Amino acid sequence: MLKEKVFICGNTGERMGFKERTEIIFGKEGLEKLENSTVAVYGLGGVGASAAVSLVRAGVGTIAVTDFDKVGESNLNRLVFGFRSNLNLDKTEVFIKTAKDINPDVKIVSSTDFVRGSDAAMKLHEADFHIDAIDSLNPKVNLIIALLDGGEKFISCMGTGGRIKPEMLEIADIWKTDVCSLSKFVRKRLRNRNVKKKFPVVFSKEFPLDPIENDKPHDDENPGRIRKIQGSTPFVPQAAGLMLASYAVRDLLDK
Repeated sequence: MLKEKVFICGNTGERMGFKERTEIIFGKEGLEKLENSTVAVYGLGGVGASAAVSLVRAGVGTIAVTDFDKVGESNLNRLVFGFRSNLNLDKTEVFIKTAKDINPDVKIVSSTDFVRGSDAAMKLHEADFHIDAIDSLNPKVNLIIALLDGGEKFISCMGTGGRIKPEMLEIADIWKTDVCSLSKFVRKRLRNRNVKKKFPVVFSKEFPLDPIENDKPHDDENPGRIRKIQGSTPFVPQAAGLMLASYAVRDLLDK
């Protein structure tokens, strides 16, 4: 039988396992509730990967992830599992490997589907809580509407690119956001489809730098609209992912 690895903590000589420090925070009942919960994460970019890995570390028992993309060299500056050894591998595959390396008992459900329009509702995972970390406008709005129509509990992330100040991230209702252009476009699309329901988002009050033009051709490996290229750093996307994961865990534990 494999023995759980333990480490010496400080100078006390105390030997602690993977979840023991988490149990100090959430209690035994809270930890058991997380172990019996499922959280879905849509999008494993800089934000979603940070959220998903944090959920594993927090002790969530089942994590469902969706992302059609592979790890590219341009991801290495912000992707929490962005290493050269993972280049050209499916992000879902790399996440599974990362998650199992942290907690061998975690259950992972994965999909490489691209969330589009009319089929968004069919792409929803069965979960106790959902995290939207998609950065493409149309798929994002379609996913949000599907979650709202299904009465699901979720939080959505707005724009994090072009920014360097994680301390300017906030959590608010989508209809009370400002500064963030992605929030503005999401609100507009929702109004156009007569969607008025409230839901929480992580957004930044930092004004982003302008993106540059993208001359990459459209092909089957790059579905969706060709967008401009936005600059990025690890700071804001990963911090936003931590906020999303924290919100999900607190919701599951009613904290």
